[in-house]
Amino acid sequence: MFSHPCTIAAALFTAGMLAYAPAHAGHGKASASLSNIQFELIDLDLTDNITPSITFSRKSASESVLIRSGSDNAQGSSSGFKSISRSVPDATVSAGATPTSLQVGAQADVVEANLNATATASQTMSFVLSPSTRLSFSAQADTVLENEGIMLAWSSATLGASMDMLINGVFGNETVSMTLRNTKGERSRFLFGSVDTGASIGRGSLTASTTARFINALSMAPLASPVPEPASYAMLAAGLLVIGAARGKARKA
Repeated sequence: MFSHPCTIAAALFTAGMLAYAPAHAGHGKASASLSNIQFELIDLDLTDNITPSITFSRKSASESVLIRSGSDNAQGSSSGFKSISRSVPDATVSAGATPTSLQVGAQADVVEANLNATATASQTMSFVLSPSTRLSFSAQADTVLENEGIMLAWSSATLGASMDMLINGVFGNETVSMTLRNTKGERSRFLFGSVDTGASIGRGSLTASTTARFINALSMAPLASPVPEPASYAMLAAGLLVIGAARGKARKA
């Protein structure tokens, strides 16, 4: 029964259609935020008659977004505590900053073969810290990552500080950094750190940043898949039908 030409043609046609049909529709959603960014001063020497103090010489923030989805692209940036967003068909990115929070997001409803969706928001506060003082800083970090069909995707939130000071006549540096990075699902963490001055003042900066990003590129496609795709099964089935038809003819002959 496998020898009828119409049966063979129909099988090959069906296999060809399955081979060109996508295995699934891809999409993605990523977000990251830092909220309730705050700091506290602690007196490390109660006998020196120095009141703990901090002076901010500069506060700055920046936001940046970029989308390249297929042949569509859009980008933008801003400085200061602002919000910005850009959209193309089937994709959106956004970023925003306030003195006590940062938030970014990226969403792709349809995954193109070439996709780059990136959103970043950051802030820096330069300071001068009094002697014998501990500067403690903290923030709540939250990240979300949903990924279907995107090769690289992540969201992250970072909080840190760097300070220069004079220690026994020698300049030194203290750097603290904490990052919550997410590649799947929802993750939250309370970020906390501190830097201390000695007998002299300290000069440094508090930094915070958030990033959400999708990357999809034809050049990143794997050369071989360890698990056969539906198209591979379809072509295999078609081949078996052809072999069965040939054997049927041989038996009749």
